Amino acid sequence: MLNKVIKVSLGIPVYNESLFLKDTIESLLNQSYSNLEIIAIDNCSSDSSYDILKKYSEKDRRLKVYRNDANIGLSNNFNLLTKKSEGKYFSWIGAHDIYNKFYVEKLLSKIIKDDKTSVVFSNVSNIGSNNEVIIEKKDTGFELIHNSKFIRLLKLPWAIKGSGDIVMGMFEMEKLKKTDLFSKSVLWADVFLVYQLASIGKIKRVDEVLRSRRYFREDESSFDSWESKYKHLTKRFRGPREIGDSKPSIFLYFPVLFMCWKILFEIGIKTILNPINLIMSIYLLTIFIYKKRHALVIDIKSFFQKN
Repeated sequence: MLNKVIKVSLGIPVYNESLFLKDTIESLLNQSYSNLEIIAIDNCSSDSSYDILKKYSEKDRRLKVYRNDANIGLSNNFNLLTKKSEGKYFSWIGAHDIYNKFYVEKLLSKIIKDDKTSVVFSNVSNIGSNNEVIIEKKDTGFELIHNSKFIRLLKLPWAIKGSGDIVMGMFEMEKLKKTDLFSKSVLWADVFLVYQLASIGKIKRVDEVLRSRRYFREDESSFDSWESKYKHLTKRFRGPREIGDSKPSIFLYFPVLFMCWKILFEIGIKTILNPINLIMSIYLLTIFIYKKRHALVIDIKSFFQKN
């Protein structure tokens, strides 16, 4: 049995999520593990999301609700949730997903068994707008369970996949705060966070399906080509949902190069006292830029065509 003294924080970034928000909130309030604080920050939604949150918070004090005066952007809202959290362990929550009753209990029981673990996540199912099952079980993400940081980083660029599902797992807050969280102006903020998590500790998975990830937006549909999908992604990356009311910086037009700089600076230069870290950062960014070389060409062409 878990020690119910351990507080777990669940952070929900909310922006125009009124369609499915009730299902998400109810799945969290009905968790088998009860020592929770559920923090929801509405990022200046134009729908009824905030009203829904307030209604549920009046029924259950574990739900704490905030509302931003202006749209501060997706990454900033994700990061603000960690600042308002008081739990020893923390999970970001998808505001339109449904969580298994044992989601918190099973992730928590796994992460506390090994203090060298940086994140524990679960496999998922995919559901549609009417809760219909699209995929019953999706084996997502990957594991890096070697004790050596060097070995983990060596394996990382060849194993990495499903970063978006990994970062929706559970973290020990002290370890999470050693990262950049969701880095502003980084297109692959989830990928970069996984790079940092692998540097800090092990990445582990619970094989059970504990989260139902909902697919319902038009921009989640298929594309004619990889290039058209990438262009759509980068255009959305510079839009209000991602950056709020601010203007896009130059970094947002060269996501591949900026990602390489972040890898070099955060993993290598910041820890220059250990030359192995610098070597590993160069290794990581070299493989990254090789894998994203076609995206880099598109970035350069798109920027100069625009100007």
